[in-house]
Amino acid sequence: MMRALWIALLAVLACVAAGAQLDRASRRQPSLAAFVPVPFRSFAQESLTLANVRSAEPRTALAEARTLVDRSPMPAEHLTLLAIAQERSGARDSSALLIQRAAQRGWRDPIAQQAMFDIALAAGDPGEASRRFAALWALQEDQAPLADMASRLLATPEGREALANTLVGGGNWTKPYLRSVAGNPTEAGVETVSLAMRKGAVFDCQTSALLTKALEKQLRQEETAMLRNCLRQKR
Repeated sequence: MMRALWIALLAVLACVAAGAQLDRASRRQPSLAAFVPVPFRSFAQESLTLANVRSAEPRTALAEARTLVDRSPMPAEHLTLLAIAQERSGARDSSALLIQRAAQRGWRDPIAQQAMFDIALAAGDPGEASRRFAALWALQEDQAPLADMASRLLATPEGREALANTLVGGGNWTKPYLRSVAGNPTEAGVETVSLAMRKGAVFDCQTSALLTKALEKQLRQEETAMLRNCLRQKR
């Protein structure tokens, strides 16, 4: 009797280990997610939700997303997936609240940051919109429509001032953003950079040299001097 129980216990443990191992493997190979038994789905549930949230029938997508959040409620990305599923199901109010929670919980979720940018801009809060814009540049998110977002944010004097203030605060995002301004020097972008420098923004040597070369004809003499001073100070 004890021998039989022991064999049964070992069999159960082997099944648990196999299920957990298959679940971990599905993180590297999402195609395995569908083969993971339901009780063992953790990484697999995320893969299934990502695959279904935009393409499956809305009821199915919502069920998958709810299961994901029930099993792993902390990651901001999971709340974002549930918000997308709710939006597709017509629950727009709940979706908007979830997006806000996701953005507060994790700055590294590009979908949430883009949604919060839209919400902040629509609410007349360019300061918050500029911070979300900076977060997306810091993430180097290729899928985000950064050029369009910049155009919308910088369309008003308040938006240009808000982004200038964010540039003064610095951060890793400034380098790729300023390179984009140098590569495509729109009037609003150049004005924003000029305003940031007048407010005290200091850029790294390499970026300052790039801006000096690209924008010298569009910047005021004192602003060009600011960039050159930065270069001399950093040598």
